Amino acid sequence: MKRYLLIITLAVFTGALQAQDNPVSYSRSISKFGGAFTVGDTFAMDNLGYGLTTMTYRFFDPFTPWGFYYGFGGVDICHTVGGVSIDDIRPATIGWRKEAASPFGFDISLSPVLGSRIIGNTIFGSFYIGVKPTAGIFFTVNEKIDIELAYEPVIHIIRFGGADVSNKTYHDFSIYVMLKKFSLTKNLGWYSTAP
Repeated sequence: MKRYLLIITLAVFTGALQAQDNPVSYSRSISKFGGAFTVGDTFAMDNLGYGLTTMTYRFFDPFTPWGFYYGFGGVDICHTVGGVSIDDIRPATIGWRKEAASPFGFDISLSPVLGSRIIGNTIFGSFYIGVKPTAGIFFTVNEKIDIELAYEPVIHIIRFGGADVSNKTYHDFSIYVMLKKFSLTKNLGWYSTAP
């Protein structure tokens, strides 16, 4: 009897939540695509590199085109410095951006970094943990596109497993194309038809 009472209670609770669900919602997001010139942990001609990166952020307040934002899953692609392949991800990001003097603005953020270092087919330092602060200046091209120049150092904190290798700390000098989107989502009933 208690089991059936629990199931009925959960069904009523779910129905109440659905009834209170907002029929429309807004979101403001930025998708960043870019490339980085990378300087390794020593500044030498044989310890320079490059990489590609992509990430998407959402604003906490969708009704303002600036302010605090958050994101999950920033990824660096083909990131190589001084013969060392850097496989880092940013599982989460929190940041703030503001247009200062049109069309220019500032963008700052902070991300934890998880990753490893690979030389050839050998993984060294199989689990690095660090932080990646970002300081950028962006230029507004139009309502949909910004261009940003950013300095993004990765600061190593700790390593778990594997042998150590160079470039656990490095510096990215990045250029991004930022695609901006302000969206309205309308929740329809299950049997509704699109207009």
